[in-house]
Amino acid sequence: MTQSTRDVPRYLIQSAALTLEVLLVFGRPPYRYTPSEMAQQLELDRNQAFRCLRTLQHVGFIRLDEDDRFVLTTLVDQLAAASQPQPTVVSAAQDYLDEVSQSTGETVNLFVLDGDGLTCVDHRDGLRPVRLVTEPGRRTPLHAGACPKAVLAFLPTAEQDAVLARLPEMPRFTPHTELNSAALRAELERIRVRGYAISDLDIDDEARGVGAPIFGSAGQAIAAISVGGPASRMTPARLAELGEQIRSAAQRISRQLGHNRPLSSPLE
Repeated sequence: MTQSTRDVPRYLIQSAALTLEVLLVFGRPPYRYTPSEMAQQLELDRNQAFRCLRTLQHVGFIRLDEDDRFVLTTLVDQLAAASQPQPTVVSAAQDYLDEVSQSTGETVNLFVLDGDGLTCVDHRDGLRPVRLVTEPGRRTPLHAGACPKAVLAFLPTAEQDAVLARLPEMPRFTPHTELNSAALRAELERIRVRGYAISDLDIDDEARGVGAPIFGSAGQAIAAISVGGPASRMTPARLAELGEQIRSAAQRISRQLGHNRPLSSPLE
């Protein structure tokens, strides 16, 4: 739940951000929470959760119900009425592409789901002399690469099965491209648990990266954001660090698109 000081965006008021994270939880079932239940939802200390709840109660966003659980008030309806139309994935992702690019110095890509593959719709070039190069408009299948596997892991089960059934016909980009359906299915499960995918030489034998899914308002995986670089500097520790950062960026883009649910298994 907490971010390291290095990862905190400029001008962020952490206590305010945490209180707003608590407010967002009320948009998820069962829509009513005790301090202990809220603490469990966000992996917080109970006293910390209680202070956030009392702050929201003081402002008027929540109240205590008859069963001593906090619930939303109609004040949130005023905010909903003033909301603007949903942005496109590209416009919603702009600030986060810039943020990841500046903080990592590596190449950052934005792909959107396009039929049975993904298409690159935006990117930021790496800031180092040796870097990955992205081709705008590049289309890639779903079985290899950080963004494709991140989306595939959260697609409905039937769509996953259709991709896995075609694996023998899929391109083998490198010796590390996984074309075994059982092995890839196990990797998709790890991606769902972790929240991001790892591309480990499977689409370019000199590159590694991480990617995380972006969700639309209905909860469907519609895009992904990734960051990567030459294999020589993408160590396991570096990939783990970047994975947490890219997962956070993807979650914030998803919120811009109206998604307010934690990562979960693929839609049935």
